[in-house]
Amino acid sequence: KQPFLTGFPLAVFATARRRLQAAVRQSRALFSRRSLSGYSVLFAEFLPGDFLASIDPTERQRHFGHVPVFWAWLAQILEANASCQKAVGLVQSWCRSCGLPVPSSDTSSYCKARGRLGLPFLHAVHRRVVDTLRSRVEPANNRWHGLNLKAIDGSSVQLMDTAANQLAYPQPSGQKPGCGFPTMGIVGLLDLGHGGWEHFETGRWSRHDSTAAAGLIALLGEGDLLLADRAFCSYELLACCLRQGCHALMRLHQSRHKALDWSHGKRLGPCDRLVTWKRPPRPAGSAASREEWERLPATLTLRLIKLHYENRAGDKAELVLVTTLTDPARHDALELAGLYVRRWDIELKLRDLKCTLGMESFAVKSPDLAHKTLVMSLIAFNLVRGIMQQAASVAGKPVWHSSFKGVLDLLTSSHESFRVHAGKPRNRSLAMIRLLEIAATKLIDIRPFRKEPRAVKRRRNSYQLLTKPRHEFEEIHHRENYRKPA
Repeated sequence: KQPFLTGFPLAVFATARRRLQAAVRQSRALFSRRSLSGYSVLFAEFLPGDFLASIDPTERQRHFGHVPVFWAWLAQILEANASCQKAVGLVQSWCRSCGLPVPSSDTSSYCKARGRLGLPFLHAVHRRVVDTLRSRVEPANNRWHGLNLKAIDGSSVQLMDTAANQLAYPQPSGQKPGCGFPTMGIVGLLDLGHGGWEHFETGRWSRHDSTAAAGLIALLGEGDLLLADRAFCSYELLACCLRQGCHALMRLHQSRHKALDWSHGKRLGPCDRLVTWKRPPRPAGSAASREEWERLPATLTLRLIKLHYENRAGDKAELVLVTTLTDPARHDALELAGLYVRRWDIELKLRDLKCTLGMESFAVKSPDLAHKTLVMSLIAFNLVRGIMQQAASVAGKPVWHSSFKGVLDLLTSSHESFRVHAGKPRNRSLAMIRLLEIAATKLIDIRPFRKEPRAVKRRRNSYQLLTKPRHEFEEIHHRENYRKPA
């Protein structure tokens, strides 16, 4: 019953049986592309089967083709960075339900198939999801004075200790050879309107965040407002923002804060000044060439806003903001100070990406696969944000009131129920409405003045510290009595 050589033209095998086999083969390929798992049906509005088929470079359907591996890898990430064995089990379940031969439980074929996934394929999927998120932004709730709010920040992820990873992303210098992990630095751009990641730049952990920000600034345009912390407050970055036609609001860099003379500049208010910065000499760590640096404007007219606040220790402190929004009549100083608080949203999104999705470390052996894993993480995160965006619209609340963890748990626990709705648009729409009604109730419990100290309550086991490479390390047999030497 197994059809062989069905890809030959019908002019060679012009029989009714061959025509029937070709039709079965086409219907099988179409069915398998559209209903690998419940996730493919659940996220059909963002990634329809026709779109994935149009960008799939593989010509023949396989157990571990681009589309099946994509959905299996997505399931891994959504389920807290699950093992490859979990992904293979998903493919086996799909094959069994489709009446196809079930592949082996060995994960090597699946891991090789992940390596064959091309970055152009993943970038096309990522752009599709981001464009869908952007098209559903409600201007009344998710914009500030007609400006699109964007935020930028940096972090890092650990990779497996292999020679290729160590060469591209060396481990921190404070770790001994053979005792640490390669660390890949990342700098991301977040759209605060829908809460999804637009892009990430990668580099060595030792590279400053502002150096990697140049590639992200190129993604901004007219009508955008960038929020950033003081690590990104540089003359070059502010000049690039103005050149792109966007605005910026960030905390003043500590070196400028120390040398700040508040009596200079034009007085706009008791804690509001209009100042002029002159272009400094090109710093050694700048990504711009000498010619590009000379093309930057000779001066910048900026606005400084001074605030007083209480830090974590309960002491009074001073904070100075710098912005390119220089008109006090259109943008009040206190309103800008309140807007800067929204920058903290990107810290929470990094926590959702690294802690909730379990992507603090990538179990990959090559930098190329690390880049693909990062893009897949962004796709998974943005798909969850897309469901949150729809749920917030149903609840009539801003999207940042929805709980990422609550919606994620709902999706992972109910995605298999969508598999029976494959190819049935009406049934899928009804099931989606019921899902969104439940997701609309997954809101963040806002508890003001709640104290959450950064401390560990559950103590870990007192294992030894790996202070030498594994082949040289001597383990203490009674390690439960081990205590770290003073």
